[in-house]
Amino acid sequence: MKTLLKVENVKKKFGELVALENISFDVFDKECLGIIGPNGAGKTTLFNVISGYMKPTAGRINFMGRDITGKKPSELVKMGLVRTFQLIKAFKNMSVEENFKVVGENYKEIMKDLELWNKREMLAKNLSQGELRKLNIGLALVTNPRLLLLDEPFSGLSPKECAELHSVIERLKEREVTLVIIEHKLKELFNHSERVIVLNYGHLLCEGTPEEIVKDIRVIEAYLGDGYAIA
Repeated sequence: MKTLLKVENVKKKFGELVALENISFDVFDKECLGIIGPNGAGKTTLFNVISGYMKPTAGRINFMGRDITGKKPSELVKMGLVRTFQLIKAFKNMSVEENFKVVGENYKEIMKDLELWNKREMLAKNLSQGELRKLNIGLALVTNPRLLLLDEPFSGLSPKECAELHSVIERLKEREVTLVIIEHKLKELFNHSERVIVLNYGHLLCEGTPEEIVKDIRVIEAYLGDGYAIA
């Protein structure tokens, strides 16, 4: 499998606090990789470092064979590495279509594909949580990403909205967008991820398939608890 992203011995410190300690893993082209772990494990810090919002204290990050360590988010977007945020970022007092126009020109098919076309004149602040999440992903897609980092996309969604987002993610996979997803709703995540890595207190605890992860005693003790099973 072709490696699209390579994270090598990444460390991030905030003063004396070590948020990430020697994190190394690969993301393969066209795969969907899940990242899980308890609160404070370092998941969002890892996304911030990969996507250029923070500089690592040590280590290297390569994307498509190029060293991107410390590059700015705007540079990475142009290269095809884009992230979304758990707290949705949109221009709330602008219409859905105006939000898309800010990002780029080729957005109409994306709006239709995400079932936002009929909402194009609605102010973003009047959208439901699920519609806002689709807007957030749609704005990322306008940049034509090769790798899309999704930070807790299912957070705060109703069962119906989760089902709609499942369809969106499946269409992303059909478009061969490589995905890395942080998510606490594990059954939702495991529906899409071929491979999962587990973080705990800034360390990479283990990696494997969803089926392997839920049986790993280290993951059970650190995060899942007894009795967890994939539905």
